[in-house]
Amino acid sequence: MAFFNKILLLKKIPDIDMRYRSQLMGSLSLILLLLLSCCSKENEPESTFTLTVNGGSGSGKYASGSLVSIAANNPSQGEIFEKWIGDIPSGLDANEAATTFVMPARHIEITATYTTVSDPIAITIDKATRFQTMDGFGFFGGRDVWWSSPNENHFYSEAWLEKIVADLGITIWRNELYPHNPPSGNNANRQDAHWEKQKPMVQALQAKADQHGVDLKIILTAWSAPGAFKWNATNYDWAGDQNAQRGPGEDGDYWPERDGGTLNPNKYQEYAQWWIEGIQMYKDAGVDVYAVSMQNEPAFWQTTFNSTFYTTHWYAEMINAVIPIIKAAHPEVKVFGSENMLSMEGKDINYPHFYHNTLKKDPTAMNYIDILAVHGYHDGVNASSGTELAKAWTNHKEQFSAPANKKAWMTETSGYVDSWEEADDTPGAFNLASDIQSALLFGDVSGWVFWQGSRLGRIDAYNLMDDLTVGKKYHASRNFYRFIRPGAVRVLAQSADEAISVSAFEHAQNGSHTIVLINSADTPGAVNISMSGSEAPENYEMFISSATKNSESAGTVPANQPIILPARAVVTLQAGGSVLGTE
Repeated sequence: MAFFNKILLLKKIPDIDMRYRSQLMGSLSLILLLLLSCCSKENEPESTFTLTVNGGSGSGKYASGSLVSIAANNPSQGEIFEKWIGDIPSGLDANEAATTFVMPARHIEITATYTTVSDPIAITIDKATRFQTMDGFGFFGGRDVWWSSPNENHFYSEAWLEKIVADLGITIWRNELYPHNPPSGNNANRQDAHWEKQKPMVQALQAKADQHGVDLKIILTAWSAPGAFKWNATNYDWAGDQNAQRGPGEDGDYWPERDGGTLNPNKYQEYAQWWIEGIQMYKDAGVDVYAVSMQNEPAFWQTTFNSTFYTTHWYAEMINAVIPIIKAAHPEVKVFGSENMLSMEGKDINYPHFYHNTLKKDPTAMNYIDILAVHGYHDGVNASSGTELAKAWTNHKEQFSAPANKKAWMTETSGYVDSWEEADDTPGAFNLASDIQSALLFGDVSGWVFWQGSRLGRIDAYNLMDDLTVGKKYHASRNFYRFIRPGAVRVLAQSADEAISVSAFEHAQNGSHTIVLINSADTPGAVNISMSGSEAPENYEMFISSATKNSESAGTVPANQPIILPARAVVTLQAGGSVLGTE
């Protein structure tokens, strides 16, 4: 720069021979241009920046603002990718082995780190020991809650139907038979819905299931009988109270649908006929009803939504009177009940006193029930969740479903926050997956139905999705719903470590095997899977849900090598057949 300044300060060209003047001027011009070029480059900002990736791919020079992809190297034997460390740019998911981000205007160096896992845990599967045959998984309702709009087109869309059938994989759909009389009418007071509002969605759902060849089971529950069939109920403290009385209310042989009451025993014939008409209403729309429940949560008297109260003995009496009439008209339709709480029908201190034990003492009534169904709450609102479920489900199986040779379903639950882990003492998506696993393993449950599947505007503790936007509960459910298809048979699966639970299924017709592993430990774990019996898979496709993964494929893993389970994760291994069993 000093030389450059001197050149600029020259007053004149020295007095030299004219023949050299032009050469000197040309040389000075060239020097000046070169110096100007050098100085210009010194002042220009850098346009590319260096990315250094240690332990992975993606190193190189990138322009600021460009999209960059990086991937960690495959872990060594006995290790699992943990996270990226170093100068982590905004937008890079440090917990993902393969990820993308936008290159910032600086040089970056990042490093892939790995965690050593313990020796593999033995998972043994015996296909010769067989348990329940699966009916499916599902939820209640449409794209939004029934009270949200008078427009029948509000409750479904082509994209939403595709999402729930072909992605989530529902195979059971539950709805309320509203207490209009006749069921196809719209004459009951203060009702959220009627058939004309529901019918288009129901038909579209059935058509979507048919399109994919899905064996969709549509099930109906009554929250209340029509008011003209109801009486008042008095003089009782709980569902097993033998002092309870029933009789006409202030308006005679009428009691409001949204105010408890009980079924008038003089109206059993009319109630049965009402159900016959309701089932036929669906059939006339091209939809076959698979199963019906005479009463939702019969122990509760509600005033904000439809309800009808039954003592345990009134319930058995009603079953004996009503079901034979329904079966005579629709012999193919199954009956499920009582839809009381699992905590009441399964806990040591409760199960001798509630509905299923009364059915057990009345073999005729029990014979009319095809499926013993409970709800996964302890109070009708809050989820029953955690380790206590194993004992409750075991009691229910040993006391009721197994001795009576009945299937068991869980037909309503909710109350899980939409985060992976629990929050404010409320269970989360990981708890939901664990609770499904408990029902399958300890209760031999063949059907699992969540409460509201979808609601527009939010995902809260009571739904899985907001239209096409899905959350953690959706993905935790998808690890079961999408892969364990109707007709799959649960087979014996055992884990050598209580921190890893396992359920396994064989679907002979589809030629598929499904294994669901839940690692409840705070550290990753490895498993070795040993399966006895013919046609054991050689490879599985692995699907992971965790705090950072959403029921996503982790590729193919060999069946004869250790499989790494992330911490606090749900892992589904799928082999053979097709996911929906139809492609």
